Amino acid sequence: MQMTLKVPKIHCDGCVSTVESAVRRLAGVQDVSASELSKEVRIEFDPQQVREEEIRKALLLVGYPPA
Repeated sequence: MQMTLKVPKIHCDGCVSTVESAVRRLAGVQDVSASELSKEVRIEFDPQQVREEEIRKALLLVGYPPA
């Protein structure tokens, strides 16, 4: 499954790295790509291993709440 989240607080390479690392740590996440320009995070994941709410919570915990 794929989803794209808008994350307005992404504004530099450090933000991209933090966001990608936080999401990549979750079991079931197959790919993650954050963009400083679009302020979006694209995530490919297995919904049987990780829920969308868990991904959103991981972003919130590192200070990048999705819109």
